[in-house]
Amino acid sequence: MKKYQLIVVGGGPGGYTAAFRAAELGMSVAIVDDNDLGGVCLNWGCIPTKSLLKNAEVFELINNANLYGIEVGKPKIHFEKIINKTVQARKRLSKGLHFQVRKLGVDFFPGFATFIDQNSIEVNGNTLHGDTFIIATGSKAKHLQSIDHSKKNVMTAKEIFSLRKLPKSMTIIGAGAIGVEFAYFFNALGTKVTLLEAKENILPNEDIEVSQWMHKVLKRKKVDIQTNTEVSEINDECILVSIGVEGNSSGFGLNKIGIKIGSNYHIKVDENGKTNLENIYAVGDVIGPPWLAHVSSTEGLYVVEHIAKLSPKKIDYDCVPSCTYSKPEIGSIGLSQKVLDKRDVDYKVAKSFFNANGKAVASGSTEGFIKILVSNENQILGAHIIGSNATEMISEFSLAMRNNLSVENILDSIYPHPTFSEAIFETLMQLK
Repeated sequence: MKKYQLIVVGGGPGGYTAAFRAAELGMSVAIVDDNDLGGVCLNWGCIPTKSLLKNAEVFELINNANLYGIEVGKPKIHFEKIINKTVQARKRLSKGLHFQVRKLGVDFFPGFATFIDQNSIEVNGNTLHGDTFIIATGSKAKHLQSIDHSKKNVMTAKEIFSLRKLPKSMTIIGAGAIGVEFAYFFNALGTKVTLLEAKENILPNEDIEVSQWMHKVLKRKKVDIQTNTEVSEINDECILVSIGVEGNSSGFGLNKIGIKIGSNYHIKVDENGKTNLENIYAVGDVIGPPWLAHVSSTEGLYVVEHIAKLSPKKIDYDCVPSCTYSKPEIGSIGLSQKVLDKRDVDYKVAKSFFNANGKAVASGSTEGFIKILVSNENQILGAHIIGSNATEMISEFSLAMRNNLSVENILDSIYPHPTFSEAIFETLMQLK
């Protein structure tokens, strides 16, 4: 029986970040995962989808080359090569994670972990003993009860990477970030896309003006969008179900050792990520929203430093950036106008459009706007960006909000010209 100070169950962003930090702090660490390191994010989510989206962007750019004074022939899509390119990106990053595991002296056990008791697990017939555990088993796609998921033409985002042929038509059920990203990707490559959403707006978690703008863009690209639509039965060549996720907490023996599980199969934890058992913690998607890789990593770091008694700063869940990597991109952080109104908070709004930004005009990327919500004390309450480079620009607001920087603090900075980011400066100048 091998014994460790910390055993991490799950090798996604929350799990490997926790394992690496613990090893850096001198703990003896093991990490267990029944797939390759990286979790859904690296293997089927964040990374491979961004690789796909880059292909769509290049294809669109070639088709619009005449706008830049360049004449080219009609491009041809090799869909299987597009899919294979994502595999190469995934393998490269996974290789880097395994290098870190070896470098930091973390023991990696490939296999499925099952708890024997609160101090030991079994992996492929081997028993591992741990003083402390972190469960970071992530989430899995929800299935729609009205759809037969056993049919070959019904898939979740994970199965998209098994496609070897570009479908002529596709119905996407669920218009959150994943649904919108795939709607953009397949539409750009020529697939006839229908996008269905049960709620009133696509991207229902975004600011309403951002949602409406993206709706307008997709409609212009001939995506058939149907909101307020519940699905009972559907016939199409290809159906993608992207209605959200649920905690991946089944099969690990958690009920056997008495771990409390809440709604949607999420593990219940306290403010420090601790379960109802003193030595077992949980982080990431398995404990509930927001289901984001960077939140999982942040929670992994926090919990390890809490275990090490380093008194880490509490995570502010009102200050989490979220991104949608469609075209145009979307980046948002903090509160929306709807939430501020619901909380009866006084605020000011500053807004500007990229068609007035020099870099945007020069590069032909004028779609979208920046909208910033500010308190009467000139503190940033929320920021919502739709446009080119939105997912990069939103980080500035994460830094500002986490460090309580005021509008005046930001305006004291000098922005390079011409850049997309100087639109932030120009927008905030409205409040001076």
